Amino acid sequence: MSTKKSLELDRYLPALITFFSNKMSAGASQIYAHLFDMHVIDWRIISMLAVEPNISASRICQVIGLDKGAVSRALSNLKNKGFVEISADKKDSRATKIMLTLAGTQLHDDMFKVAMEREQYIFASLAKEDKENLIRIMQQLNANIEEVNEYFSEKYQL
Repeated sequence: MSTKKSLELDRYLPALITFFSNKMSAGASQIYAHLFDMHVIDWRIISMLAVEPNISASRICQVIGLDKGAVSRALSNLKNKGFVEISADKKDSRATKIMLTLAGTQLHDDMFKVAMEREQYIFASLAKEDKENLIRIMQQLNANIEEVNEYFSEKYQL
């Protein structure tokens, strides 16, 4: 008799989060490509720069959780289109600071409207209290994930 176990995908939280995130990103990508000729990664970077201007690419990677290569390619594209400005960091000559241009700020504002409308529709099925609980839980999980990753990196000597 086999004792093989398998995931219950409808109850395994990492899968549920991933499935939702992938579907949400795919839908956003389609909309942003059609309306703005942008990808969802571009939106993530633009929105990050609107929240925290004059930051480095490594800061973007740290906060958003994207790899350096993807951020570098997206920043190059955004710069070529005139949406971001990249300048040398006066405090560290090896680093750069990135900020939105006026065109980038306008693009952010236009994309922001669509993103907020979409968020309303995505979470419309939740009671306000449930949405607030979900936000709180996701903030807790995000705050803890680096510690979890470090633990397992050490445990499995990655």
